[in-house]
Amino acid sequence: MKHFTRLFAIAIAVCLLGTSVAAHQVTYKGTVVSTEKATVKVTVVDEKTKKPMQITFKLDKDTKILRGDKVMTLADAAIKKDERIAVTVDHDLDEDLALVVRLDVKK
Repeated sequence: MKHFTRLFAIAIAVCLLGTSVAAHQVTYKGTVVSTEKATVKVTVVDEKTKKPMQITFKLDKDTKILRGDKVMTLADAAIKKDERIAVTVDHDLDEDLALVVRLDVKK
């Protein structure tokens, strides 16, 4: 009986670990090229080729925008060209949709 209980506990742990591994969030760090109504274009360095590339991320009503630790709207964030930015996306949902946008605190 102890052997069965131990195997059951291991099976549960493996299932829970697999769930956290399945979430495939990636954060891209770079500089802003441009912003529009619902998009932000960012220059990032490709990890494999080490070359800069531009990626356009979509923003929606659920995108969380942080300037420092303060949550704000896209309009209030006033994202500027050449500003440092970090954009988190979930490749399992939509690789172009930003879940979180992080910006430095304005000086």
